[in-house]
Amino acid sequence: MRDDFTSAHFLGLRPSGTPAGLTTGRPAAVEETEAGRPLTRRLARWHGAGDGVLARTSLHALIDVLSTRVPDAVILLDEAVYPIGRWAVGAVGAVGGSGPEVVRFRHHDADDARRRAPRRRRAVVVTDGLCGSCLRPAPLGELADVARRHDGELVVDDTLAAGVLGRRTPMAPVLGSGGGGTAAWLGVEPGLVTVASLAKGLSAPLAVVTGPGPRVARVRADGPTRVHAGPPTTADVAALRHALDDPSLDDRRARLAGHVVRVRRVLADLRMRPLGVGFPLVATEGGRRDPLEVHRALAASGIRSLATTGRCTGRPTLSLCLRADHGEAEMQRLEQALAGAVTGRAA
Repeated sequence: MRDDFTSAHFLGLRPSGTPAGLTTGRPAAVEETEAGRPLTRRLARWHGAGDGVLARTSLHALIDVLSTRVPDAVILLDEAVYPIGRWAVGAVGAVGGSGPEVVRFRHHDADDARRRAPRRRRAVVVTDGLCGSCLRPAPLGELADVARRHDGELVVDDTLAAGVLGRRTPMAPVLGSGGGGTAAWLGVEPGLVTVASLAKGLSAPLAVVTGPGPRVARVRADGPTRVHAGPPTTADVAALRHALDDPSLDDRRARLAGHVVRVRRVLADLRMRPLGVGFPLVATEGGRRDPLEVHRALAASGIRSLATTGRCTGRPTLSLCLRADHGEAEMQRLEQALAGAVTGRAA
């Protein structure tokens, strides 16, 4: 086809300064070719899934997944799910004209989800893979069983863990290898639907949906944000390609795992209990000293940290985001500052 009248780039501008532009001006659903399709296949293999499709953000992706769920299915929602999951559930009602029935279950409690699931109704279970507050993985195998018993599916927002956690091996016992996320780390059989922003694990500002081929095909064809919004930009896709082609990914995970073990040991030695499983978001609710006091003391030493309130606990939390590119000098300064902040003595 020679003449194209589908793009909404009305003024014909090319803001990127290149002939191709950053976007085509077309909704994702009407693109003749899906940018990044080979990349989504690679991501799907990471997750043990049949297929994948890219989205602008995890919010876009979750709206598309939940809007194309099995008809009239109840949404069983973890009560402490990350806010984007709650926003997506709310947006589904706005898209479809009437909100879905939503039943909340206790955080990471598959038995409670089973009890609360309406009888003789289909159910879609929605949870985060790894909770960013308590840093514990959701019981994905048990939640998947709840979904199967109600002729539905498990939808996991794995934004925190995708690209970081993977299949655990004797050589990679902390973070694992392969980047397949929480399900791979837990050794859960594939079959669930995974949504993940790739901005954290792979530094690429876009998201992916992976799952069984027919399920992803339904998202690709009927997802409302794919009909009413554009796809990820060419720059976003290029960033993802660059990340996936990086030959140092496993070495980076191994170096990062060393940082995780090191900082968790420092906190434990200082009697500041680290939360959850080993992950590069290292958090503590305190122990020897109040976490907010430690946060302020670290700031006085030139160390930036995060002070939050846990969604699932309601308690103040000190968090540190570790990266593979943190060097030895930075790690030593962090250790010294933590020791000074907790003991009250200058580092």
